Amino acid sequence: MKNKIDSKIQNGYTLDTGSLIDESIATFKKTFLISGVAMILLGIIFAIIYGTLFIVIYGFSDLTSTMTQLQTSKSTAIGLLTTVIITTVTSGFFAPVTAGFIHANHLAKNNQEIGINVFFEFYKSKFFKDIFLSYLILGLTTGILNAGLVLINLEILSYIVQSVLALLTVFTLPLIIYGNQNFENAITKSIQLFFKQPILIFVALLLAFIGMILGIFALCIGIIFTFPYYYSMVYAIYYQAIGFEEKSVIDEIGQEEI
Repeated sequence: MKNKIDSKIQNGYTLDTGSLIDESIATFKKTFLISGVAMILLGIIFAIIYGTLFIVIYGFSDLTSTMTQLQTSKSTAIGLLTTVIITTVTSGFFAPVTAGFIHANHLAKNNQEIGINVFFEFYKSKFFKDIFLSYLILGLTTGILNAGLVLINLEILSYIVQSVLALLTVFTLPLIIYGNQNFENAITKSIQLFFKQPILIFVALLLAFIGMILGIFALCIGIIFTFPYYYSMVYAIYYQAIGFEEKSVIDEIGQEEI
């Protein structure tokens, strides 16, 4: 598989926007309900974790006053450092879940059963270290760049920075969990692969983003179920660009579980 990936980097690959849309929608149809439930569960977990941290750090003080202080502190050195740390740790901690959303599409593509456990199974997989470290690096990079933009009063550009990083690293998680790459190679090769088809990948992910935000029009809560479509497109891009090696039933016997 590593040779196949290196070959794609060397010789390039082809993408077809129409096929990407068809393939991503096909897997999304099979995963959107279970992915939506996972999103709700993650929202609850996220609220509990951050609510607990908020209370531990700031106590049961006046919420309006506290939020005003937090907004003001963003422009200070300590405030920016705190933001960078939180961004970095959050990126690393939730990266295995992101990998789970991508993998759910792989299971759907192969008509395999998908349960809630799929979204959390990478926490105990052999890929956890590289998944965690890759997003730790990306979170740190994002945090530092955003902090720099705040210091020079260009905070609005942070959205562009995040979008560019998302494009450059679109292959990172699939390369780790399917290409058996370590975190360094996954990030590096993702950037190299992106520049083989930058326009088509940008268009595909833009369409995925538009499809994702359409859920806002369904009483806002619909985005819970449309948000995972982005990961369906990420999987479709990897599937069409890199693909998977064919294995016989005998080859699969005894294969190490994820």
